[in-house]
Amino acid sequence: MPISRVPPSETEIRKWFIDVPDLAPGNFEFALVLGGTVSAGAYTAGAVDFLIEALDCLSKAQQEKRAPDHRVRLKLIAGTSGGGVNAAIAARALAYDYPHVTRATLPGTTASSNPFYDTRINILRLDGFLDTTDIGNELKSLFNGQPVDDGASRIIQFAHGQARSRDWVAAPLRIILTLTSLRGVPYRTNFGDKLSQSYVDHADFIRFALVYPGQTLDEPRPDELVLGFGDTRLPQATNWEHFSEFARATAAFPIGFPARALTRPTEHYRWRVVAYPPGPGGQSSYLVSWPDWDAMLPGAGRKVPDDWHFLAVDGGATDNEPLQLARTSLAGLLNRNPRDPQTANRAVWLIDPFAGLAPLGPEGVTTFPVELGAVAMTLTQQTRYNTADLLMAGDENVFSRFMLTPSRGNLMGEAAIASGGLGAFIGFACPAFMRFDYLLGRQNCQQFLRETFVLGESNPLFTNWSADDKSKFRGRAGAGMLPVIPLVDEAAVDETLDPWPKGKLDPERYRDAIETRFRAIFELELSGGFVKSILSWVGAHATQRQAADYVIGAMKGYLKRAGL
Repeated sequence: MPISRVPPSETEIRKWFIDVPDLAPGNFEFALVLGGTVSAGAYTAGAVDFLIEALDCLSKAQQEKRAPDHRVRLKLIAGTSGGGVNAAIAARALAYDYPHVTRATLPGTTASSNPFYDTRINILRLDGFLDTTDIGNELKSLFNGQPVDDGASRIIQFAHGQARSRDWVAAPLRIILTLTSLRGVPYRTNFGDKLSQSYVDHADFIRFALVYPGQTLDEPRPDELVLGFGDTRLPQATNWEHFSEFARATAAFPIGFPARALTRPTEHYRWRVVAYPPGPGGQSSYLVSWPDWDAMLPGAGRKVPDDWHFLAVDGGATDNEPLQLARTSLAGLLNRNPRDPQTANRAVWLIDPFAGLAPLGPEGVTTFPVELGAVAMTLTQQTRYNTADLLMAGDENVFSRFMLTPSRGNLMGEAAIASGGLGAFIGFACPAFMRFDYLLGRQNCQQFLRETFVLGESNPLFTNWSADDKSKFRGRAGAGMLPVIPLVDEAAVDETLDPWPKGKLDPERYRDAIETRFRAIFELELSGGFVKSILSWVGAHATQRQAADYVIGAMKGYLKRAGL
């Protein structure tokens, strides 16, 4: 069937982008936005794991009439980079009952049946990234991407008992994974009088609808793929292997890990709609980002291909606006979620391990390696989020947007976690670092639900709460406030941490592996002929130790600064 070159109708746009149903009193919807993390994804994983446990405990208590009757529903998860990996884990894990990891239940870094813990602590490790078996006749990336493949495979194969649905998860649950398309998508903006401007957009994303057992989906969005469990036939369905390819792509740190070849329906690009700034009358509107279909034609082709093939890397390498994607999914494209604590009924919740103080770059001329690192850090920081998004998330007067970031004593953000060094890669070198951050994520999430994720007690969400309920479940929410997700049963037991993992990492243990991989890369890139072979051997042996010295020196410097 040929792709329609006719823009979506206003009726279609209103249906899929603008109109959202009103929420009845006693109901609250939220979306999770999981930011880029690298090895600090262990912190986010722990936070999401605790959130699932807290909502499961609340649901059980409500069914047994031991908790107040109100409905909190997770509607969407948007993930970027390492946050996309955690979103993918959640998509699968939410179909099963699985054991949660606390300091008491699982000592050390042994394997568990918890997909968040196993993926983050037991699979994604530096030993695997430094392995040289991926270097054959061509170099795909600085690090071996096999551990990422192994983690993705484990995610989509995860099953623990019988699959089921949860009453606090929306039907369907939407997942958005951000991407950076190296191919890009051509667009054309018309200015009238035969004038137009063509451009290529590389900031991309993909939508999935998760249909859990017992749920149905009669009509998916036209710009999403559908995932289910078992043999249920669903429209626009894809498979879990295809889903995992996008999870690998959003985490493909540029140059560091292999770029991923992806395929999706070209039709999806008909449905890129953006809000337009209000005009003089204050009325908001929208614009359809319209593909340049002619530019998408294959070399000698006469019709736009049904599937768009492209190479993709880390979703955090471009500003895909994951917060806005989540916000507009809740409120509708032209609306906004109520912000007052007495009226808020929808919220976006950002979990970001790096929301604290960011380091400044060099102020003058420096060496090439330092400049290269500064460029990478500049691109990472500049494309993470819009400033307005973060300001609203941090505004204590806005109750439609929340942010959870690491805190430990007086330390915030990167300084509070163990895996923040070397651009957050150092955690991969030490499972004890990632385990500490995982438990910190659980502890911080518990504190967040008690003290921050709260609303005014006259909010319609608490319509059915009795005076006894308010007294019993207020907890640490503060005067005149009540928790959106009150903690009961196991979730109410205080989370504890491992001791600060000082002395758990000896950087020297990686010296041989660093030198071996550097030499293999150098020899491959200069191979091909007797002279090049001699030069490669001399160059590799002369510089491999310098490379290892630089990396190990940086690791030791971080350990000293962090008290590790």
